[in-house]
Amino acid sequence: MSASTTSHHGTRQFPGNCTLEMAMDTIVDVFHRYSIRQGELDCLSFKDFKTLMTEQAPNFLEVCNRNRAGYLEKLFQETDMNKDKEVCFEEYTIVLCKLADDAHRNSHGSDRCGPDQD
Repeated sequence: MSASTTSHHGTRQFPGNCTLEMAMDTIVDVFHRYSIRQGELDCLSFKDFKTLMTEQAPNFLEVCNRNRAGYLEKLFQETDMNKDKEVCFEEYTIVLCKLADDAHRNSHGSDRCGPDQD
């Protein structure tokens, strides 16, 4: 990976025009926008998690009956590996994998609601 620099806002920026690294930077920035609302600085409470998902991943939630009552609570509980009632960034990467898989399936016009897509 290329060396990173720090922007005037204090966040790490990757030099050059590396699409994947810029996408990772955006993912971290989005997580931080929601994780600083309450609780630990680098963790999401359920309220923060729900707000992030409904504002930033509405297309993901609209398919496969993911907008059903209780889905986000279940996803949060599954993602909260240490059961501290918060989701840190490392735990959140589990959700990112689901989002990325869904986006990949969508890009190919594949079934987004297979048995392993919940």
